[in-house]
Amino acid sequence: MFITTLLATTAKDVFTYIGYVLIAILALMVMIVVHESGHYLAGKIFKFDIDEFSVGFGPAIFKHRNKKNGELFAIRCIPLGGYCAFYGEDSEDEDTSIETDSFSLYSEVDQMNMKKRVGFNSQKPWKRLIVLFSGAFFNFLFAIFIIAIYFSAYGQFLPKITATSQLEHQAIVFEEGDVVLNVNGKQVNILLQDDLDNTFSKLGDSATFKVLRNGKIVKFTAIKDYHIPFDDEDVVTYIDGNEVEEFPFTELVAHLTPDGNYHTIICKDPEGYQLAARLRYEDASSGNVSTSGYYSYGFGITRGLTIQKLSFGLALGRSFGFSFFVVFKILATLGALITGKLGASAVGGTITTVKIIAEGTKLGGFSYLMYIMAIVSANLAVFNLLPIPALDGSRMVFTGIEWVARKPVPRKIEAIIHMVGLIVLVLIAVFFDVFHLITGT
Repeated sequence: MFITTLLATTAKDVFTYIGYVLIAILALMVMIVVHESGHYLAGKIFKFDIDEFSVGFGPAIFKHRNKKNGELFAIRCIPLGGYCAFYGEDSEDEDTSIETDSFSLYSEVDQMNMKKRVGFNSQKPWKRLIVLFSGAFFNFLFAIFIIAIYFSAYGQFLPKITATSQLEHQAIVFEEGDVVLNVNGKQVNILLQDDLDNTFSKLGDSATFKVLRNGKIVKFTAIKDYHIPFDDEDVVTYIDGNEVEEFPFTELVAHLTPDGNYHTIICKDPEGYQLAARLRYEDASSGNVSTSGYYSYGFGITRGLTIQKLSFGLALGRSFGFSFFVVFKILATLGALITGKLGASAVGGTITTVKIIAEGTKLGGFSYLMYIMAIVSANLAVFNLLPIPALDGSRMVFTGIEWVARKPVPRKIEAIIHMVGLIVLVLIAVFFDVFHLITGT
């Protein structure tokens, strides 16, 4: 009975995980279709001849030929990619005929719609640049659209004022519950803990804030002053970077020497929020040992992190800034990889991407799936614009050279470069996927 139950439970877990993997593959395919749709629509606008729009690789499991223009739409059996194949993409030739393939004869095309076909590489360079760029552009627009829906339906991670302290010389302008949207005119975006810390760490003696307060946006200027940042219920966890046995803030004086020195204190409040402050003891000479003698210099606030739902209009406006913020993070990560600040554990191929999406969706549900789809879509936009052979960015470089020099790099040489680049990219992706499988990271 026990073995039967165990096997049933294990089988259920396996099939459940397979379901999440299929969802992840479908999500990845959606992003790839969005990318290729960018190429396709831009090509149609400029009247490029298109041979095929394919979802997936390998043998076709579904295909349909448009008899008016000869375009083939296909769904293929390996759901890990796709492509939009333009006529004459790998040559300079123009052709007045329409070729055949093993599935459908072009002779079925209505003869009245036959026309001279212009190869991709015979189109004007500026048109080709727009077509090549449009794939990444559509991925970026898709990321903006998904983020706007996510911020509206689920909320954005933002700093929240959890408590305020009386300033020594002026009234505090913050209110408990304020959600910080902008600081000094710059939109606040948070992906990691460092982003939350950096929002406040580099501010001067004053700063302009835009906050969401009781459903309304309020803008004001706050000035730093001395204040007591902690409440009596707060628990001290670190003093001058050294972890200490937790004790109430009211007992802090027993752990510090009242000699006028500055001390860095980290406290944790009853809700688990932490606040670090640089404190000083002012009345050491009087012998009055009191917590009121300790002051921090700042805006008089204790901050935490919240997920704040936004109106769709506000969410849409902020989604642009957040998407550019994600792009900057991706470029910074690429820089860290190049300089060696990040190791192999930070890189993965298609299998690793599917695994991350599947496991995240299993833990976080549909909201996480939306969020990670936006991040991955922005990732695809940036990656495809890199000047790496076989990617759109590299093809744009060759097209730019042709536009400036008024003479293309020999097509055979360019084709070899792209082929070698594709092989290298596939090998690198496989290597990192195997690395993650072996190391379990």
